[in-house]
Amino acid sequence: MISTKEKILLAATRCFNRDGLVNVRLQNIADEANMSVGNMAYHYRTKEIIVQAIWEELVKKQRQWMAEFRVAPLFEDLERQIRSTYELQQAHAFFYLDTLEVLRAYPEIALSHRQHLHWQIQQINSILQFNAARGAIISEPTDGHFFTLAQTFWMCNENWLYQQHLLGDADTTLEKFRLSLWSLLLPYFTPMGQLEFSQLNALVLGNYF
Repeated sequence: MISTKEKILLAATRCFNRDGLVNVRLQNIADEANMSVGNMAYHYRTKEIIVQAIWEELVKKQRQWMAEFRVAPLFEDLERQIRSTYELQQAHAFFYLDTLEVLRAYPEIALSHRQHLHWQIQQINSILQFNAARGAIISEPTDGHFFTLAQTFWMCNENWLYQQHLLGDADTTLEKFRLSLWSLLLPYFTPMGQLEFSQLNALVLGNYF
């Protein structure tokens, strides 16, 4: 059983994913949730409040996963994080496809989202530093290089679904997503890192994850 609020947010997410954020009205969400607009308004008065609630849940999940992951971010843990991110993007596709529309329409989300993105990049940078320290990737070539790499990794991660649509590439599978991200790190692997990644791919092919 799910609460009425959860039912509304799930219905709204389906509508946004299917029809695009700007094309969805409160009536559409109410119809999808099988309730009246009046009943829905008792819980969420406006579309903006609904979008804000969905965004907050999305960020909450991202922070929970990162908090668990950053304790010891080995390659195996990074693989799980990539997979979790993919699932989240598939479930909330509208946010990744209509990001600019969301941020332009909802300034409060835009400010919080920007802060969240900077936090994500810092976490990725910490992951790179950790794996360099344990010998899985090479030492930082120059000061600030890993931070730039973290930004690139974030851009590929955050905008991947949007890029696939722009390119007209229908392949939005998990395998395509994970290889796009890992390919950014491959040139930095030490022999130890290459061995770990080979073992990781063997586990993936064996459906361990």
